Amino acid sequence: MPRKLLGALLIGLMAVGSVLLWIGVPVGWLYLASRLTDSPQPSMGPYALMLLGIVLTCVAIGKGLSVLNRHYARVTGSTPKVRVIVPWRRSLRGGRSQRRETDGRMPVSVLDVIMVVSVVLAVASFSTWYVVTNPTPPNVGGPGPAKH
Repeated sequence: MPRKLLGALLIGLMAVGSVLLWIGVPVGWLYLASRLTDSPQPSMGPYALMLLGIVLTCVAIGKGLSVLNRHYARVTGSTPKVRVIVPWRRSLRGGRSQRRETDGRMPVSVLDVIMVVSVVLAVASFSTWYVVTNPTPPNVGGPGPAKH
């Protein structure tokens, strides 16, 4: 398999894993916890299991994404890095050399970019869903006595 094709496949797997991390894991554990409760008054056990399960599954998927990122770096021959200067490490004097490693730039890997994009998509999706399903603010013309 050519390196570029394998690299693209690994990027795709990292993208799927990051979406699974933000959407699949919570939905899956919520579904499992809902199946464990039979009575209208559920106990705390299924909710504790869900919370622990979400945390442990997210850690496992995060470790898997890290392995995929390292494998991607091996396959492509180098770790692709984008040089980004974070604001708190930016020089106040300016004029620093672009070639120096000490100019406050931090390497950003492909996995970093994928995770940021997946978080932005998750927040945008949730915001859109919330606005579509609940377009009016809570308690506007809702129940309760009128306040004068």
